[in-house]
Amino acid sequence: MTYERMKSWYPLVFLAVLALALVAAPAAAQGTGPRVVQPGDTIEVGSEPLVLDLINLRNADTFNPVTELRQYRDDDPTKQIVQVIGVPNDAYFTISARTISGKYGRYFAFSDKDGLIERNNIIFAPAPTATVTQPETAATVTETPAETPPTTTTTAPTQAPLPGLIVIAAIGICGLLAAAQKR
Repeated sequence: MTYERMKSWYPLVFLAVLALALVAAPAAAQGTGPRVVQPGDTIEVGSEPLVLDLINLRNADTFNPVTELRQYRDDDPTKQIVQVIGVPNDAYFTISARTISGKYGRYFAFSDKDGLIERNNIIFAPAPTATVTQPETAATVTETPAETPPTTTTTAPTQAPLPGLIVIAAIGICGLLAAAQKR
């Protein structure tokens, strides 16, 4: 009798673990792979390093790897080179604000074998900095009959309801399966 009761719980436990894995896996995998860059993309670079996949910046005819990203004066490749960023591996290239050294703007792909790939360029822009908001303090208001007091509205931060909804759906499905097994 005890064996039969224990045997019926195994599928339920398995489904519960599977449901938790399905919920946790996308959240854990988010942001772990390199960001695929297309020609003309604008990439916001901050203090945190970004991993980029620059394969789409290669010359489509020869498919030779990109070895440098070059910035030219006035975004004109016929003018002087302002900065060169070496690219050791164009499939997994790490960049941060330190790499750019404050020289944001348009960068052109360059290959040692193909030379300048003029039509394949990307724009590096500074990432917006997080602003610290001060907690609101109570202001003293003096009544004046000619003015209306200013009103302040505060919006609550929004959060995507999807992860919570997935968890509730997974628990509901496990409950339905458990009820179906008892019948």
